[in-house]
Amino acid sequence: MRIAPFIAALFVLLMPLAVAGAEETQVSANGFPATLSWPDGVRTAPVMLFIAGSGPTDRDGNSPLGVKAAYLAKLAYALSLQGVASLRFDKRGVPGSLPVLCEEDVTLDIYVDDAGTVLDWLSAQPGVGAVLLLGHSEGGLIALDLAKRWQGLAGLVLVATPGLPPAETLRAQMQALPEPMRSRALEILAEIDAGSSVEDVPENLAGLFRPSVQPFLRSLLSRRPAQTLADLRQPVLIIGGGTDLQVGRADFDALHTARGDAETLWLDRMNHVLTDAPSDRASNLATYSDRAAVLSNGLAPAIAGFVEQVQQKSAP
Repeated sequence: MRIAPFIAALFVLLMPLAVAGAEETQVSANGFPATLSWPDGVRTAPVMLFIAGSGPTDRDGNSPLGVKAAYLAKLAYALSLQGVASLRFDKRGVPGSLPVLCEEDVTLDIYVDDAGTVLDWLSAQPGVGAVLLLGHSEGGLIALDLAKRWQGLAGLVLVATPGLPPAETLRAQMQALPEPMRSRALEILAEIDAGSSVEDVPENLAGLFRPSVQPFLRSLLSRRPAQTLADLRQPVLIIGGGTDLQVGRADFDALHTARGDAETLWLDRMNHVLTDAPSDRASNLATYSDRAAVLSNGLAPAIAGFVEQVQQKSAP
């Protein structure tokens, strides 16, 4: 994706340490369609693997569920202007990528394996310096698990990443449901969290609890992101936003408590699609489909600064 010249010029004015421009190349990363963003005129650069969030979210951050803001594409471009290369890929199940043949077979571990396959491809490319992960939302959970497995990872950036146990978050969200739907949803959630399968799912809850998606839910509910982060030793940057409707301050604080040595960035006006937004729900959600929305001020420079620190520490 190319940003219009006047926007690129604005980025350069706002970021005086940026390189002159950026190139984007469409690649196949061990079978996964991907975009490699690289700073112009730079032979060797630190490279960050982007891992997108839940559902049918593509490499740019867009989704057929109404998200068109392309926030991951914008972030990749902004980082490349500051000398940080990145790879973002279409995960399994996104049209054009590897298919999901049987929904019952899909768990969070499948997505961790897939991200590892892409990371293997990336690390073997010429010019790759320090390698980092950037996980957004559910992608942060995947990044946490991958960081446990992958040797040589230089750092980790967690953006709008859940820090509380997923079951706790889901229980809180279900409080907004009307009765008797709420009580039944909480019962089903408890059964799945305990490792059971639930066949009798009401039609109005099938979107969340249908039997074919329960293996994925069980794998998700087993995650303890703060505990996983506490066990990692790589440098970490934790980023959260004050108008995020999906991942809140409690998640940010749980992650920071787990790793008190982590770098942190809290942007009071940033929402889940990484742009400044009001707190009222309707106006906030309107930014999800706004392709003209700009990244929250300070986001890209903070990530680039963290990458620079990591690169200096990892240099031989």
